[in-house]
Amino acid sequence: MDFSWAYLTDNGLKRTSNEDSALGLVLNLDTYQERNTLGLFVVSDGMGGKEKGELASKIAIKTIGEAFVGTFLKNSLGKVAEVVNYGEGASREGQEVLASPANFLVQSIQEANRRIFHLKRGGNRLHIGATVTAGILSEELLTLGHVGDCRCYLFYEQNMRLLTRDHSMVNELIRKGILTQEEGRNHPQRNILARALGSNEEVEVDTTVSVLGRGCKILMCTDGLYTMVPDARIQEILSRGEHPQVLIDQLVASANEAGGRDNVTALLIQII
Repeated sequence: MDFSWAYLTDNGLKRTSNEDSALGLVLNLDTYQERNTLGLFVVSDGMGGKEKGELASKIAIKTIGEAFVGTFLKNSLGKVAEVVNYGEGASREGQEVLASPANFLVQSIQEANRRIFHLKRGGNRLHIGATVTAGILSEELLTLGHVGDCRCYLFYEQNMRLLTRDHSMVNELIRKGILTQEEGRNHPQRNILARALGSNEEVEVDTTVSVLGRGCKILMCTDGLYTMVPDARIQEILSRGEHPQVLIDQLVASANEAGGRDNVTALLIQII
């Protein structure tokens, strides 16, 4: 499966620093009559303001990225080598079992959580945290790991669907029918999170798996985008037939045109 992708992160108009972070790692492996593509994509929004919230988001993406290269990617390439060698060495003692994308995302996000939590408890006593959405693209599947209120949307055949659930206090009230969507959008406590990296030593990670097809677009973003740009506007931009970099530029520009109250990060993957 071939795809193109791009991302952009921006301070916005009101912030002097950027607490968002993003990461993309892609492996294209061509063998006889077969092409395999494996990609890791992550967006993270740090929290902490003057206490360096950007540090938390950097820890999140670096921890997940290092684990992807050091374990998941290494094991995936080892599996290819095993096939090339006609199975030789497949039963070697101590050989690591190839982790599933979902298990990998849960474990790596939980490790990022522990690192941020222990940093908070260290001598500096930093009051920092982060939200994160991470996706592994393999074959025709997108596997997501998610904590907080970053989002992932799937756009296909002019329809846009939210694949993640915001872990916020207001969203829980909306799910229970206590608030409407419009009431939640303007609620004074809409930024209070029910789940984030660094809040506790252990964190629950949501995972989802989606089947992809030709023409799908996957948008991962921080709340600086969707709180400023209505879903209808996001969908209208995604419907355009331009390169992901052009569309990402337009999304970020729309957030800033609407006031740019927060840092904004958007990452877009288009299945060709």
